[in-house]
Amino acid sequence: MLELDRIGKKADWRENLSIEAEQELNQILEAVKKHRCAYKDAENVQIAQLWCGLIEIKRMINKLNDRLGYIETILNALFKARDEERDKLMKSLMKF
Repeated sequence: MLELDRIGKKADWRENLSIEAEQELNQILEAVKKHRCAYKDAENVQIAQLWCGLIEIKRMINKLNDRLGYIETILNALFKARDEERDKLMKSLMKF
């Protein structure tokens, strides 16, 4: 059953989102606009927009994974160097 506002129009579901969720949705919608030439000719524009939204979210995930991989590489190198120094110190203390 559709919810109707006081005037009899269908209420906008986005009004029930938190401010943060609405901002995030707007960011995704802005990113989806890049694909307008692709989805405007679709048989079902709304479904095509959803797929374009998924493409943009996948791109965001890929960017985050790349950044995370870079950070992991740096941290692994730091921990490896720390472990090597600790082992070296332990060996020198054992000799002493």
